[in-house]
Amino acid sequence: MRTFALIDKDGTTYNITVKDKAFFYGVTGLGFEEETAFLRIKERFSLASKKLAQGKIVGTVKFWQSGAEAEYFQFAQFCQNGPLKLRYAPQSGHKSKSGFSHGYVENRTLFLPYEYVTLENFYRDGYVTRIEKSDGVGNCLEVVIEFTAETPWYKKVSEYNYGGQSQDGKKYSYEYSYQYATTADNEITIVSDSWQQSPAKIIIQGPVTDPIWRQYLDDELVATGKLNGSILAGHRLVIDTTTIPYSIKEFDSAGNFVADLYQSCDFSTERFIRLAHGKNRITVSGLNANAIGVGVEAQLEYATV
Repeated sequence: MRTFALIDKDGTTYNITVKDKAFFYGVTGLGFEEETAFLRIKERFSLASKKLAQGKIVGTVKFWQSGAEAEYFQFAQFCQNGPLKLRYAPQSGHKSKSGFSHGYVENRTLFLPYEYVTLENFYRDGYVTRIEKSDGVGNCLEVVIEFTAETPWYKKVSEYNYGGQSQDGKKYSYEYSYQYATTADNEITIVSDSWQQSPAKIIIQGPVTDPIWRQYLDDELVATGKLNGSILAGHRLVIDTTTIPYSIKEFDSAGNFVADLYQSCDFSTERFIRLAHGKNRITVSGLNANAIGVGVEAQLEYATV
């Protein structure tokens, strides 16, 4: 069964796929619309521009039992603690692990296949911008909600390659599924199956002086960035295109903000990176540094899921 949940700005989750409590159904707006402009030449047309339209997801939340009014009130209060994330796991799962397990029956060893299937989570950031409430029937109460999105759908993917550096105090972003890279030192590779340009955080660990980051798409250099300055041991430089405005900031080992370093960057470079369809390889180098810790926390964006 597909599932929906809302996550408020404090990270608290409200599940809206719970039968006999709060259930979200009759959902529309899960597809996409593109705003397009065409040039006409006689009886033919040429695409001049296209971009995704802002998404709106509308559906009904049904509250059950004698406490429906109280549950609705809690839900409405929750929706006002934005910005929110709408988490959606489509009904079709994906195979995450398979293999063979063994058991014993009448002194014989049997190898039995197994497969774990989990639902993959996708997210949209935004706000609940409308709640329509009417009188309930019996012990039930139904309300129509509208979620206005600030982002397309995205999937969280991250990878870290620390080159032998200590990771004391590492802070992982909320609900990012992460793994450690098996690529060469000072680089990360993330393969994107999306045709959207997807934002990401590049995390570079100190100590490093004059760090340079490069993006290769299918082994072709497409973007670079450079900071003129030093990042102390235990500190992190974060180049972030997942938020608006984009930012280049330094944080200490506890995750506390230290400085905005955007003005210290080399403005002859692109500085900011977005992942494209294909193999995205991010490399990092710096003065007097061999193994540099690097991480990438990506939000692979999709027009629809």
